[in-house]
Amino acid sequence: MSLILLSSTDVELLDEISRHYSSAEGIQWKIESVVYSEIFEEHDTTLIDFNFFPPDTFLISSELEKIAGIGDTIWVMSKRHKQIQKKATDGSVMPYNFILNWDDNYAIAEHRINGDYSMFKLKSLGSVLPESLLLISDGKNRIRKIQYLDSKGDEVTMLFKKEKLKKPSKFDKFFEDLPEGYEFIDLTE
Repeated sequence: MSLILLSSTDVELLDEISRHYSSAEGIQWKIESVVYSEIFEEHDTTLIDFNFFPPDTFLISSELEKIAGIGDTIWVMSKRHKQIQKKATDGSVMPYNFILNWDDNYAIAEHRINGDYSMFKLKSLGSVLPESLLLISDGKNRIRKIQYLDSKGDEVTMLFKKEKLKKPSKFDKFFEDLPEGYEFIDLTE
């Protein structure tokens, strides 16, 4: 049975989830990312290692790319295109902001409880992307799933498979030494 709630307890519960992660010395997730393209009618599944180094640094690694974020700058290494791009954030919410600072960028549009799981539909306050997202947590305040439409209109589903709430051991600064055969593109200039 599903229960629809829209009250101050919704904010309190999402704040509890936020505190669960913000009190950690770091966050390490193993995520299965599934991107569905309606245009091509296909799913692309990728396993991702996500590491968060408080207060504002993260590293996302997959088989085909690495993304590092420090403050408002991100570096994207595409192994397929053999390039590293440096760019300023574009109004997209950084992965940790979905959870740690959700109320700076989002409002709760809907909240449902089903057994030990809570489902939140969040809507952007207007200045960030994605415009809306679905966040599902379990009874221990752990994120289990996040779903949204990316800037191309593809549906992104992140399934959180493993979690450690401790500081990752190493931040890979892959952007400091350009690998042989890679092109560096600075989009911040």
